[in-house]
Amino acid sequence: MTIDNILNQLGFSTNEAKVYLAALSTGLASAAQIAKKAGLQRTTTYSVLDYLVRRGIVGQSKVRGKTRFVAEPPEKLLTLVGDIQAGLKKALPELEALYNKKGTKPKILFFEGKEAIQNVYDDTLREKPKEILEWNTDAYFERFPKDHAYIAKRMELGIRARRIAGEGSVWQKKHQGYDRAELSETVIVPKDQFWPMVEVNIYNDKVAFMNYADEMSVIIENKAIAEAMRQAYELSWRGAKANEIKLEQR
Repeated sequence: MTIDNILNQLGFSTNEAKVYLAALSTGLASAAQIAKKAGLQRTTTYSVLDYLVRRGIVGQSKVRGKTRFVAEPPEKLLTLVGDIQAGLKKALPELEALYNKKGTKPKILFFEGKEAIQNVYDDTLREKPKEILEWNTDAYFERFPKDHAYIAKRMELGIRARRIAGEGSVWQKKHQGYDRAELSETVIVPKDQFWPMVEVNIYNDKVAFMNYADEMSVIIENKAIAEAMRQAYELSWRGAKANEIKLEQR
């Protein structure tokens, strides 16, 4: 981080930073000398110096009846940090009053484009939930016709999955038979009862909707919404188990 950036974070404007740095390098000097060093108009420099004097960053004195300025030691800047911290502590009650502690306002992330679906899968891996509840579609295999590393990565992290998919889907033909190896349990139900156009994943405090056809996805982060969706999933899981179609033995 550059000195200019640091001064900017301490509340210095561009001109204030120029005048302060010029004052540091000139020592005891007149406003005209500092203005020349800073490359600013004298009137601008006078105004800035007056402000820096009030901030306690620059000192002012009379030498033979003429006003001279001198920058305080750089350590003085640390007092600014203390002032900022003190001001922040004072403002915290008001800030916390504005902050939604109960999390009733959901955080919503919307993605579009080719990476929209991948963004959701990446997020599930970052979250590392114990289990992902999935309403699946065959669009996954249409979007990723070749072997997709996602399932392997999920397994490496020890993340389990429960999957509900329709009869005749690739989930039935290819993956249900590998449930144990894939840390999964897949339930297949009649196609006329379940063949959604959107895939849904529920994990931790998040619910993700993936629309492959329109290349868009939405992640909603909210504990209450995730819990409601989790309860809905458990009900559908019970119904799916009751209507389950077993993988044909070949």
